[in-house]
Amino acid sequence: MQVALLVDLLFMTTLANSQATGNGAAALSTTATTIRSYATAAQTIILALGVVIGLIGAVRVYSKFHNGDPDTQKAVMSWFGAALFLVAVGTILTAFFG
Repeated sequence: MQVALLVDLLFMTTLANSQATGNGAAALSTTATTIRSYATAAQTIILALGVVIGLIGAVRVYSKFHNGDPDTQKAVMSWFGAALFLVAVGTILTAFFG
């Protein structure tokens, strides 16, 4: 008898709590809008970093080429690969969250 009463009380409190909270659709919609606004800002920052890294890499590669270093091709691949990676990440962010 006491177990049945306890189960009934637990069921009623659970039912009352679930009705009070709602389904959360408004919160999910607000969260999605906020994440989209962050993605746009993050894309701009990532693309700016890609440009800066590309410019720094161009200066470093030119310096190596001008001095006659044998590993100029390695420097080109690493610096411009990093810049292209950042540009690709910025584009993927837009496609994923946009």
